[in-house]
Amino acid sequence: MSELEDAAGMEPIEAEVIHLEGGTVETVEAVSVHIQQGGVNRVLATDVELRQGAAGRIDAETVVAQQSIIVAARGDEVGTEQSFVGAVVAQDARLHASRVALTVAENATFEESSTFVLLARQVHGDVDTVLDTRGAAVAGILAGVTIGLVFLGGSLLFRRK
Repeated sequence: MSELEDAAGMEPIEAEVIHLEGGTVETVEAVSVHIQQGGVNRVLATDVELRQGAAGRIDAETVVAQQSIIVAARGDEVGTEQSFVGAVVAQDARLHASRVALTVAENATFEESSTFVLLARQVHGDVDTVLDTRGAAVAGILAGVTIGLVFLGGSLLFRRK
């Protein structure tokens, strides 16, 4: 087990269990990672618990974040409470009072949360989205048709005679 306090500027850390309180770490590889009011650029672990912290990228089986900021979280189960996340990719995403830019999940459960883009097989709860699965498909088709027409128009306009 590794206890870290004010671990700013340290090299990548590998251990069975890591507790980080304050400070920042570049990369952490462990079975279990607990971060309290600290930051990490990248985490590779089985279980990650982030409380009032920040993380760049988290790859884990289980991710739990409370009052935290994460750029990207990927795992079998990702749960957030009062957090901001850039992207969540999970089998089971449970978001409570959180804001997410992109949510991709097999099952997504939302409580008082919002996401900009939602791609999910099953959605539970009320969620505010800008693009859901159907909207993303329609936007993709419209963007493809528009780009195709621009290229067609450009080739007709600028072709040699």
